[in-house]
Amino acid sequence: MEKSVVVVRRETNGDDVEGREALFAQLKALSLELLSLSQTSQKDPAMIPELLSLLRRAPPSSLQSFFHYTLFPLLLLLDAAVACRSEGGGVVVPYRVSDKVAEGVVSCLEELLKKCHVGSVDQMFVIMKKLTSGAVLTPSEASEEFREGIIRCFRAMISGLVPCSDDSCGCKGTLGWPQLSDRGDCQTRKVSEFGLETTGECLVAFLQSHSALAAVGHWLSILLKVADAEASRGHRGSAHLRVEAFMTLRILVAKVTIVLCIQGLIHLSFCLILKRQIQCYLTHEF
Repeated sequence: MEKSVVVVRRETNGDDVEGREALFAQLKALSLELLSLSQTSQKDPAMIPELLSLLRRAPPSSLQSFFHYTLFPLLLLLDAAVACRSEGGGVVVPYRVSDKVAEGVVSCLEELLKKCHVGSVDQMFVIMKKLTSGAVLTPSEASEEFREGIIRCFRAMISGLVPCSDDSCGCKGTLGWPQLSDRGDCQTRKVSEFGLETTGECLVAFLQSHSALAAVGHWLSILLKVADAEASRGHRGSAHLRVEAFMTLRILVAKVTIVLCIQGLIHLSFCLILKRQIQCYLTHEF
């Protein structure tokens, strides 16, 4: 039934089909250039700003169809950018990815994650793992813009995780969006707009489960460490990066806090630290 509806839409909306085909043609050309860039250095590659511009113009409903296709080369370049910056990582890369390219890649990835749904738990964990490697880089290893871009990518991904349509699912117990968060992060319209078929996996519920505890806990720790590290650098620290870490922290906590508290997994010490960190943010103690 659902598949027949999709077919009717494509038959009766020729402009939509033509628009998707044109978008795919552009994405294909740029993705192939990105794959080439992951192996060969270019001083000032033009395809990255072109891709970013295309992603910003593309409607989410069309871009979703090519999410996996566009994601793959971006993650390859992100891997290379992190590997050549990680001190003692032991990973050999063909060349050093420049700051300009690395920052352009995370900007493209952020825009893609803002507009598209992550398709499955496995895919979410792959993206989280890639972003984690970049988030733990120190100020001496990576630029402020690159490290901030990594956190913005993670924020975009978790912001796009919306409750499923099952009224009995545990995802309905989330706290919702925290006060002072940017409502532009709320991408709750995507499910109804795209008419996506469900995969049987509720990503919000999985994020609240025991299976995701280690990953969630690691990211809570990373975000707190990033904020503390910037504060400890004094005037050399980045207020923008610290704010981004706090805003992402608030959104992540809003996604998982009820379940974690019910299960008794948030210790008092962590709550006190988190409360202090958020108070510092609210009072602009940078």
